Amino acid sequence: MTAPSAPRAPAPSEIVETEEATVACDGNGPLGHPRVFLTLVEGRVMCPYCSRLFVLKGAKAA
Repeated sequence: MTAPSAPRAPAPSEIVETEEATVACDGNGPLGHPRVFLTLVEGRVMCPYCSRLFVLKGAKAA
């Protein structure tokens, strides 16, 4: 019997480089989502609404 695998994170819809530790995401466009403020942890954070990945400039995206 094999152990169940851990759920995988969704693939990012877009990768955005930033120099800030806190970013705002609104889905970018008329059909976006509510504005959320996200804090980068270990140089990255993914928006829970649109899967946009924010990466600290100079950090590896993948």
